[in-house]
Amino acid sequence: MKINDIFVRAARLIGISDEFYSENNAAELKERALSAINTSLYDLYEMPPAKSLSEQTEITDAADACVYGTAMFLSLAFGDTAKAGLFSKIYSDKRTSLKSRIDAIEDALPVTEG
Repeated sequence: MKINDIFVRAARLIGISDEFYSENNAAELKERALSAINTSLYDLYEMPPAKSLSEQTEITDAADACVYGTAMFLSLAFGDTAKAGLFSKIYSDKRTSLKSRIDAIEDALPVTEG
């Protein structure tokens, strides 16, 4: 998945349409989006920051959470606190689900000598 895919999905969630790109310079938006994506990815995976939106990355199981995290941070950047609150709740739920997964079960019974 490309980092740009996360940006496009998050932009749609916060209400940025194709008309916005044709009427405005999207360079500042893309810079903010990259920062928001990097923040979300670091929070979920402790990934090093991406340098551009065109980078390819392996985040298949956390892509949804990253999209909502990015939408939350972009909403905050644009001052839309109502949407930021909604995306914050969704992001928090998805983040909790990812972070609370049990990867491996280990035997925890005490070992006796003998």
